[in-house]
Amino acid sequence: MPKVRRFKVGRWSLALVALALLAGTGRAAAAMPDPLAALKAGCTIRRSTDQPPAKAVRYRICSTKVPSFDGTPLDVTVTLPVRSARHPRPLIVFLHGFLNDKTEYLSLSRGGVGADRGTAAYKTVDWNNVWFASRGYVVLNYTARGMGASGGQIGLASKYIEVRDTQYLTGLLIDDGASAHPLARIAARRIGVIGSSYGGGQAWLLLTTKGAGAPQYGSWLSPRGRLIELAAIVPGFTWTDLLSSLVPNGHQLAEGVVDPATADKPTGIGKQTLIDGFLATANTKLPSESIGWLARFNAGEPYDAPSDPVIPVAERALTVDRSAYFQNAFFAALRAHRQRRVPVLAAQGWTDGIFPVLEVLRMVNRLQSVSPGYPIETYFGDFEHLVALDRVADFRYWHILGNRLLDHNLLGHRRRPRFDARAALSNCDPRTFGPVFEANSFDKLHRFVRTFDLGGTQTTVSPLADPRGLASDPVVLSEARGHGCITTKLPPTPGVATYAIALSQPLTLFGLPRLELRYTSTGGDLELDSRLWDEAPDGTQTLVTRGAYRAIGPLLTPTTVDYELFGNAWTFPAGHRIMLEVTQDDASYLRADNFASTTTIAGARLSLPVR
Repeated sequence: MPKVRRFKVGRWSLALVALALLAGTGRAAAAMPDPLAALKAGCTIRRSTDQPPAKAVRYRICSTKVPSFDGTPLDVTVTLPVRSARHPRPLIVFLHGFLNDKTEYLSLSRGGVGADRGTAAYKTVDWNNVWFASRGYVVLNYTARGMGASGGQIGLASKYIEVRDTQYLTGLLIDDGASAHPLARIAARRIGVIGSSYGGGQAWLLLTTKGAGAPQYGSWLSPRGRLIELAAIVPGFTWTDLLSSLVPNGHQLAEGVVDPATADKPTGIGKQTLIDGFLATANTKLPSESIGWLARFNAGEPYDAPSDPVIPVAERALTVDRSAYFQNAFFAALRAHRQRRVPVLAAQGWTDGIFPVLEVLRMVNRLQSVSPGYPIETYFGDFEHLVALDRVADFRYWHILGNRLLDHNLLGHRRRPRFDARAALSNCDPRTFGPVFEANSFDKLHRFVRTFDLGGTQTTVSPLADPRGLASDPVVLSEARGHGCITTKLPPTPGVATYAIALSQPLTLFGLPRLELRYTSTGGDLELDSRLWDEAPDGTQTLVTRGAYRAIGPLLTPTTVDYELFGNAWTFPAGHRIMLEVTQDDASYLRADNFASTTTIAGARLSLPVR
C-alpha cells in the first residue's frame, strides 16, 4: 500500500479523499445494469428497399421495449448509420400522432415512398428513420404511452408525463455513449425533434419547458446528469393552445398578441364529433379525469358558472399543463435574454379540421413580440387531418424546408434556412400542387384587404335542423369517404342567414377572413358560426373555410362582434359566387348551444385578405 503524504493544509487531504470517492462512484456506475441492454440485443443490419438497388443504403436498426422514468414500458426503435463516427452524432426524435405509433415514421426505404408505406407515403417522403440515418443522424422513434405496443395510459401530451418520456429516453441514449459498448456517441447539444399532430404539441412543449435542474428552457438533464439541449424543432399540424383547438371561442385574432390570461374566455364551442371520436376510440386508454374533462365540454352550457367544479380544472389542464402558448416563464426568460433562441419550422394545414392555422400564428406573434427576429419559419399547405388532401408533393416541399433547418443546425451544413412565411394554394385536384408563395411574414402573403358590406336584415335561430351542417362535417365526411373537398348542392336552410357575392373577376383569398356582425338576440349565450363557400355556376358549392364564435351578452341589446374564420388560400374563379352563411347551430361538427334563441342580424361586413 503506497504511503499517502500528509499536508498541514487539510484541503489537500480532502481532495485526495474526494478523488477516491469519485473513483469508487465510477466503478459502481460501471457495475450498474445497462438500461439499453435489451435494445442493443435487438439490433440488426439491413439494406433499404429503394429502387433501383444502386440507391439502397445499409443501416442498423434496434427495437425493444424500454422502461421510462416511471417504469412504463415504451416501444422503442433506434436507427443508426452502420459505420462508426469519429465525432458524436446528432439525434433526431420522431413524435407521432394521436392513437398512432412509432411506425408512422418508420420506413423500409430511404425515400419513404415504397410499397410498405402504402397510402401514408406522404408522411415519410424524404422524412423517416432510414432517410436521416443514411445522412449521419441517430434516429429515435418510439410509441407514446397508452398507444400501440407501449404500456400505461394516455396522458394527453402532458408536460409532466409524455414530455418527460422524451427527455428520459434521449437521456438514456446520451448516457449510453460513455458505456463500454455504446449504440452510438450522441452530441448532447445537437438534438432535433420532429413532431406531428399529437407529437407536435409535445415538440412545442419540449421547447417551452425545462427538465428538473436544467438551466434553460428547451434543455434537460440525462439520468446521469448530462445537459441535453434542443438544437431545432419541427412541429407540424398541431396545437399551441389545445383548449382552443378542441373548443374554439372565436375571440382570439391572428394579429397582435393574444393574452394567455383571457385567450379562452368565454369557454368556446366544442367540436362535438371530434370529441365524441376521441372518447369512443381512446376511452379505455384515457384516465378517468381526462374523460371527465371531455365529457363536461360535451355536456354544454353554461360553462363559466363560478360553481362549476370541472371547467376550471379542465381548462388549466388543457392550457397550462399541455399547451406551449401558456408557458409564461419561457416567454419571460426569452424577453430577458436569459433563454437560447432555438430555431423552429412550423407547418400547419389550411384545411385541417382539428388544428387551424391560428395555432401557429399566435405562437409566432408572441415569440416575435418578446424576441424580435426570433428564428421561426412557417409553411401552410393542404394537410393533414380529416378531409385534407395530403399530397405527397405538398409534404415533400415541407420536408425539404425541414431538412435544410435540421442539417444546418445539427450537422453544420452551410446552407442556412430562411425564416420566412410560405404557403401553397389549396384546390380540389389531388394531382395539382401549388403554386407556393413566399413573404417575410404571414401578413405579407396577402397584398390588400377587400371588404364587402352585406346588406339586408336576416334572422337566425337555435336549435335548428340544418342538413347542410351535417353535409359539411369534416369528421363525418372523413370517416364516410376519406380525403377531399367538402361540396354540396343542398339549398339554403331557413333559419340560417345567407349572403351572396357575385364575382366578375377572379379573387384569391390568402389568409383569415374577418367577419363583423351587428345583431340583437333573445339569448344571452349563443353561437354565431359561419361557413364560407365557393359556388360554381352549376350550383355546386365548395367549402372554403368556416368559423365559430361564442357570444355572451345582454338580451335584446344591439351588439357588434368581430371575429376571424379559420382561413385558407383559395382562388374564386370569375363567374362564381362567394356564399357566406351565418348560423347559430353548425351541428354536427360544432356542438349546438343548450339555450334556445333567435338572433336578428342587422348588418354584416366580410373582409377578405387578397393576393
